[in-house]
Amino acid sequence: MTAKKSNCLLLQAAQRVLGHQPNAQEETRWRLLQAATEVFSEFGYHAATTREICKRAGVNLASIHYYHGDKAELYREVFRLPFLNECNVFATLDIAQVSLPQALQSFYSWLFPPTTDDDPMLQMFMRLHAREEAEPSGVLGDVLVQAFRPNHEKVQALLCREFNLKKPDAEVDRLTFAVIGLATVYFHHRSGVDSLTPKLVAGKKAREMMVQRLVEYAVALIEAERKRRAVAVRAKK
Repeated sequence: MTAKKSNCLLLQAAQRVLGHQPNAQEETRWRLLQAATEVFSEFGYHAATTREICKRAGVNLASIHYYHGDKAELYREVFRLPFLNECNVFATLDIAQVSLPQALQSFYSWLFPPTTDDDPMLQMFMRLHAREEAEPSGVLGDVLVQAFRPNHEKVQALLCREFNLKKPDAEVDRLTFAVIGLATVYFHHRSGVDSLTPKLVAGKKAREMMVQRLVEYAVALIEAERKRRAVAVRAKK
């Protein structure tokens, strides 16, 4: 992977997020994010230096303070990148227009993108999360929780649609975590997954199969809850 290629990838994403060609200041900010993603994924938070980040971005040391405040905030911003609408199609999906399997397919495909092997940014994000798991930085706080919230609420809304509810009840809350947890366990415990079953999510075909199976598992869980609710309604009559 060359620096030119990876910079180009992120700047293309920036253009789509911003809705226009990045100006000089915006380009500098995104180059810093690109360089930070590379350095943090290679060395981890504590070993990464702002000097190396700025060197790769081609900017002076004061740029991090100007654009991102400090090293910790820059790290948090890097972790927010995969949750941008540009990267996360599911968060902006109109669930009223798609079937249950289609919505689940969109969600799980975001978590298991088939292009991981060909996308250097995705590879860096995965290494970054693996490093954070193995060597917690202690600076993320609730960044990941807040970044993931739109996805969580979208799954809740999808389940409310399936059960004709205006707002989630306790059972929907339980089921939301179950549906999401089917996939997120592979990221929170990726090192264990790779150690126990190295080929389970390695390669495009394996990830596509994982998405297919997760959709099937989730549909089965949802159908089980639908039946449970139907039995409960009949019992009340």
